[in-house]
Amino acid sequence: MPRIKNKSKQYLFKNKINLRRKSRRELIKESFLMMTFGTFLLLINYFIPQKLELFYSLKKNILGITGNFLEILFYSLEILFVLFISFTILLSLFLIIGSINRIIKVMQPKSRKISFRKN
Repeated sequence: MPRIKNKSKQYLFKNKINLRRKSRRELIKESFLMMTFGTFLLLINYFIPQKLELFYSLKKNILGITGNFLEILFYSLEILFVLFISFTILLSLFLIIGSINRIIKVMQPKSRKISFRKN
């Protein structure tokens, strides 16, 4: 029987990593790109008006969000109760109608017709 070459899991990603080091030019290019992006983000933050008021109102906003979230949960729970009640009413109606139908079929006298099989 030929031996199947199953590599173990520890060698699954062997020799897949790029081991080449970046050149100085690439490193300098990336560092200038990072510096440009950082200054751009600082510039965006500088142009946002009333930063301190935003920080001061943060606690109030978080409390408002949690209050609204709890209100949403409360209303969702009420909706689930209404759906549960309507589902159980429909299910009970189907069960009652099915039981009445079964009782009627059981109580009816069977017909005395003789059925013949045709060969």
